[in-house]
Amino acid sequence: ALPWDGRLYDLTVDTLTDKYLTHILTMRNDSSNNDPSKYVTITKDGRSPGYNGDTGVATIAVDSKAMFKAQNNFRRSELVQNVAANAAGATFFRASVMKEDAFLNPYAWQMIFPESHIFEIRVDATASPAKIIYLNNGTWDAKWETEFVPGTWYNFGIGVSAAKSGNGSVLEFYTSEGDKDLALEATHDVVTEFPSTYEFHYGLLTLTDDNSDPKMNAKQDIVSYNGVSVEAKVSTAA
Repeated sequence: ALPWDGRLYDLTVDTLTDKYLTHILTMRNDSSNNDPSKYVTITKDGRSPGYNGDTGVATIAVDSKAMFKAQNNFRRSELVQNVAANAAGATFFRASVMKEDAFLNPYAWQMIFPESHIFEIRVDATASPAKIIYLNNGTWDAKWETEFVPGTWYNFGIGVSAAKSGNGSVLEFYTSEGDKDLALEATHDVVTEFPSTYEFHYGLLTLTDDNSDPKMNAKQDIVSYNGVSVEAKVSTAA
């Protein structure tokens, strides 16, 4: 039931499973790599002032060994949770993301998304400069994008409600940078069926189209997350 609190200030890597499913990190292709601490850190006071009630920051990393099961053409590390939808109003997903340095691996990186891809936040690091992009409805055309600047916190809120008629969905997209409140940027009616549940992911995921292994830098790419929650109503306050 909502709200679901994914905030990080009261977690450690050892207690991740209090709030998250960690199978992406514990079911690696190489079982000797099944250790979340190789890919995740948590800092209790990593963001000041806090945002969305959270001072905690999780870093999530990927490298050449960040394979899930036999997915050789993927490199991925994510925290996951199954959350119920609010059938009677908005299901509001919040998360903030920041990267201290430019991407070492110049790929398209999925970062915040339900498994259904009814919405997705990604960074296109093939572009120069890199762009952070909002997608929805399982399609690839950017509904919003801006330059992805290292060291900047990008705050997001996505509200999903049932369409007034039919079985589609209405998506409200809110965003801000730094310590600012979220602001409504766009609203879209989509044909994606209004969900009853979500498998919510955040972290880093890339894949090749031709089943080849992505060529990865020797160093990890690391992204920071903060202020993760899913609520039964829109909330925009920093």
